[in-house]
Amino acid sequence: MDDEDDLKLIRQIVASDGRKYTAGNIDRSRYHRLVDLGWLTPFKTNISDVEYQATEKGRAAARGR
Repeated sequence: MDDEDDLKLIRQIVASDGRKYTAGNIDRSRYHRLVDLGWLTPFKTNISDVEYQATEKGRAAARGR
């Protein structure tokens, strides 16, 4: 994944109310990268699901600042 893919993903998440819900046993590496950048915060909703929420830093990145 490169910087352009990161920006595209955070823009999609911010456009969707700043949240992304993932369910089941899926590859979450693209979301983990945004967590590492400080753009998303993960919240485990149960043993197999995670909801990611955009941080202020992520919202600023989505706006291009």
